[in-house]
Amino acid sequence: MDKRQEKISRMILDYLSKNPNAEDALDGITKWWLELEGIEVSRNEVAEVLESLIQKGLIKMCKNKGGATFYRIDNKI
Repeated sequence: MDKRQEKISRMILDYLSKNPNAEDALDGITKWWLELEGIEVSRNEVAEVLESLIQKGLIKMCKNKGGATFYRIDNKI
């Protein structure tokens, strides 16, 4: 993970630590969690960081009844 990805990762984890019940789709995380905090990111950058956080067991990917994918903190940590 490069420095930019590390910054994005920290911002996502900080958001989740302040909002432990938060969950959102890729577009929501990109727009509302990151861009509103002043960092311009692409969907691809955020997707790569989310995948890394999933692999580390820090967040999890879920699907709702309609099949939409969203991400949230892994409550096991």
